[in-house]
Order: sequence, then structure tokens, then C-alpha cells
Amino acid sequence: MEYLSFSTHATDRFERSAQWRSMTRVPQAELGDDREASIRGCDLGPVRLCAVAIGTHRLASDYEEAVPTGESLLKFLFIEEGQCHVEQDGCSVLLHAGDWSVIDKSRPFLISATAPTRQLALALPRRCIEGWTAESLAKTRSRSFLQGSAAVLHGSAATAVDAATHIGRRDRARLGEALAHLVSVVWCADSVIAGAGSQAARRRMVLDFIERHLGDRDLDVGRIARELGYSRRTLHKLFADNAVTLSRMIWSKRLERCRQALLDPAQARRSITEIAHERGFSDSQHFSRSFKAQFGVSPRDFRNTHLLH
Repeated sequence: MEYLSFSTHATDRFERSAQWRSMTRVPQAELGDDREASIRGCDLGPVRLCAVAIGTHRLASDYEEAVPTGESLLKFLFIEEGQCHVEQDGCSVLLHAGDWSVIDKSRPFLISATAPTRQLALALPRRCIEGWTAESLAKTRSRSFLQGSAAVLHGSAATAVDAATHIGRRDRARLGEALAHLVSVVWCADSVIAGAGSQAARRRMVLDFIERHLGDRDLDVGRIARELGYSRRTLHKLFADNAVTLSRMIWSKRLERCRQALLDPAQARRSITEIAHERGFSDSQHFSRSFKAQFGVSPRDFRNTHLLH
């Protein structure tokens, strides 16, 4: 595989599961009914990258998967949205958005999720990882990729998947060697340093998600919890020291987006209602009252004062 782009297209989960098994060669693949599944992947020298969007699923293997030379593979699994269970060697770990773990593909494993997830997987021969030992595998059962060298690895791998079609074969091989070296850096990273400040990193991840989805009318604490794989309680604890609640933060950010739009000459011909609806407000009157409560003036008067005069 040099580059792969595939989506399941079927009327039922049984056919989608069969398509997934055929395309990915996972021996046991069971997909749920909740959504179409897609995968984009590429080979970069010794490294195979795959970006996956998939709903409810259960993926398992009970035998060794090897590269052509017969070497066993290690799979680094990054959870970007949702949450995922990983089981191997009698151990089970729940990975949330922002977590990564390693699977030794020379032994049976199980990956499962009960809700939609986005994942990034990086697989390479274990000989490519400096300092790898079978005993050291347990130390990486669940760690964060929101900061430090793991953040660099995840960002580089995610970018490489998107850029692969524009990179020549020789450069793809060299890029794969660089990623393999970066994997070794992450593998040997100081676990104490790597875990420091993880709460702040998770807060940034939540805030980034809010910024990307401010225009969605269904954006609330419940949706953030579902999409990122956290409980409501965990989200509230992450922002417990804030002066305002997470819900109020979303509301304030939407109002600020509207305020900026009302100041923009390029949007002067657009109605206030259209601007409000585009930023997640469904009730114009409620928006006007909230805007006045936040900024001390109605949106119409604000626009007339700052834009038209």
C-alpha cells in the first residue's frame, strides 16, 4: 500500500464489516450501524500510517501480523476523538481523546468502541524502535500525546497522512525513517516529564474543540463529553477553577464571534439574524437580549455606532 483512501458503502453492518475486513485485513472486524467508516493510509518507508473515522466497532486479531521480512509490528494508536478500549495480554485500558497506547501485533489483541471515534495509527517493525524490549511495553499502556515529544509525533504523523500524495517515493522513505526515529524519542521519553501538565493540555484540547464547533447549535457540555470521550464530571473538573462554567464560556465565545462579525465591513450587508444563526444562536430575540447583557448595547445599536458611522 502506497496510499489508500476508502469508505464503507453498504446497507447493513454485516456488509460494512466484510468490506472493512477485506480492505484492512483485520481477521475479526465487526462494525455497528451508526455510521459509515473511512480510512486514509500511506506507507512511508518502514512506517505505515492510517487515519480512521469509525463508529461502534470491535477489531481483533489472534495471530501475528508481520511485514514481508517476517518482523513483528508495533502499532501506536492515538485517539483523537471519542474513546476506545484496548485489550492485550490480560490487560485492558480505556483510551480517551488525547491518549495513546501501543499494541504488539505479534500477540492477540482487541480494540473496541461503543461510540464514534477518530483514530490515528502508526505501525512499524519493532526493530526500528531504539530501546524496545518486551518488558517495556507495559509502560506505554496509556499516555497523553497532548504535549511533549508525543505531541510532535502525533502532529507529524497526522500531517504526513495528508501530504503523502504530494511526496515522491524516495522522500516518503526518508520521512518514514525520520518518523521512526521520533517514535524512539517518544518511547524513551521521561514518563514523569511527559505526564506533567496533562490537565492543562486537556483543557486546551477542549477549548480547541469548542472553537472549531462554535457555529454548531447542538454544541454543549454533553456533546463535548461524547465527542472527546470524557464524562460530564471530568469536563467540569477540568474547568473547576474558572470564573464561569463551561456552558457559559461557550455562550460568551459565541457572543464575541458575533461582536467581531458586526464590526466587519465585509459583513455589513448581512442581517444580524443571519450572523447570529451562523454562530449557533437559534432565537434572534434571545440573542439580542444576551448580546445587550454582555456588551451593554443591542446588536443593532452596536453595529450602527461602530460600523456605519
